[in-house]
Amino acid sequence: MENNNYLNPLISLLLTCYNREEYIREAIESVLASTYKNFELIIVDDCSQDRSLAIAQEYVAKDPRVKIFINEKNLGDYPNRNKAASYATGKYLKYIDADDYIYPWGLQLLVEMMEKFPEAGWGLCSLEQNENKIFPFLLNCAETYEYNYFGPGLFHKAPLSSIINRNAFEKIGGFSGKQHLGDYELWHLLALKYPIVLMPQGIVWHRIHETKQGSYYHSIQI
Repeated sequence: MENNNYLNPLISLLLTCYNREEYIREAIESVLASTYKNFELIIVDDCSQDRSLAIAQEYVAKDPRVKIFINEKNLGDYPNRNKAASYATGKYLKYIDADDYIYPWGLQLLVEMMEKFPEAGWGLCSLEQNENKIFPFLLNCAETYEYNYFGPGLFHKAPLSSIINRNAFEKIGGFSGKQHLGDYELWHLLALKYPIVLMPQGIVWHRIHETKQGSYYHSIQI
């Protein structure tokens, strides 16, 4: 395909993968179907034991924006998210797991809303409608903590719900790597130093997984 944007992408999509052969093709194709074209898709395989890597490699020859990296050993969820971010070259980071789906207009909306607020370090979506303001809007650091602890809440959102300025991510050191803290800790650290953009729903979707104990993970529309 003819596309020169991969030489200087504005946004880096970070797809971390471990044994997701059933879903990864749909995740990749949803990204490549985006109306917004100025991105790179970084896939980091965490030593999958199924066909996840083979499926992902099919797309490297099809689109120069797709880049694959393979870990020498299994890192686990949040260390692998940091590893993926270390390969990024875009202004913004956007996590999309191997079992997620981004709507065709999703990237366009995320980028446009972030670019309206150049002072912002990060943004979160999939939020309840605000009674007083129309999305998107900016909160300063103090307002962010107030919105979380005395308002509708923010810090419960998963990485899929976020778009992060890469410089801000790097300056706070990324994820700590502690599985029990994860993104909850990251949102606190970002909120201490950077304003946030709050955004509406309807951008991405997270699959519900079935287990013997029932469903886990909520369906998330961002």
